[in-house]
Amino acid sequence: MKIVIIILLIVIVLYFIFTYGIAKFMANLIFAPPQMFRPTREMVVNNTVKEFASNHYIYSDTNYQEYDKWETEKFQCINDGVEIPAEYHPVENARGCVILAHGFGQNRYAAVPYAEIFRKLGFSTVLFDERCFGESKAPNGGFGELEATDIVTLIHWVKEKCGKDTKIVLHGVSMGAMSSMNALQYSDEIDYVIEDCGPARACRGAVFVANSMIPVPNPFMKMMIKRKSNKLGLNIEGNNPVDAVRNSNVPIMIIHGGADRAVSVEDAKEIRKAAHNPKARLEIFLGRDHAYSICDREKYEHIVEEFLKDI
Repeated sequence: MKIVIIILLIVIVLYFIFTYGIAKFMANLIFAPPQMFRPTREMVVNNTVKEFASNHYIYSDTNYQEYDKWETEKFQCINDGVEIPAEYHPVENARGCVILAHGFGQNRYAAVPYAEIFRKLGFSTVLFDERCFGESKAPNGGFGELEATDIVTLIHWVKEKCGKDTKIVLHGVSMGAMSSMNALQYSDEIDYVIEDCGPARACRGAVFVANSMIPVPNPFMKMMIKRKSNKLGLNIEGNNPVDAVRNSNVPIMIIHGGADRAVSVEDAKEIRKAAHNPKARLEIFLGRDHAYSICDREKYEHIVEEFLKDI
């Protein structure tokens, strides 16, 4: 009996050591992912990147050869000393411009399938690398907090480029959805927002991401994420996109996979409840996992077209 108790105590101690180390690693990964977690253009185009929290590939139907033919203007904006690598794709007689924010663990090329839809609907597009991904040289990311202000900087660029009356639509996926919703706090020049599978609250979303990557019960995860956030001068507990939606009257389309294992469908419902513009709507893509609603392209395009019909 004594041996059994000793073995049990050793197992418990090892478990706490292991989960503490994992929590510390994941907290660093969320805010400052090492280079090996930053996919290149080729990795996205060739489908060799697995979407975080998923077990299969995404974007396999995207025509990157056609994308390479788009008229492209690459540029960089500076926000608080940080360069934002971006590219502008104009269309003739554009209805407006859509700024697209990719998800965690991706880069701007992951936004191409969505940009294809918006271009088909007559919108110019801006794709950009969020902090610590793609070509970004930012020292750390903000998990949708700092990136929201980057989007505002891009809005200013679009207005100067295309005219002050240009309609601005934001589209974001997962972490990019948080960035897009949070931007509502900082700009009154946003006309529509389309958020795809974004967490209602960043801290909860960060835990979702961590647990979906390493599905082991971890009593230290939330504490370590908050500690890392505070160390970087961020406020992940105050990073709640649902509050930005609640305090805005901008129309928002909420898209979420009904089988999302990384961000709960309840987050989508909470965001929809907070949205009080009469044009706001929620679309659940049954059977789709995190960030995979785009795989139902025909449906995705239809609901986006309907949502933006007044532009």
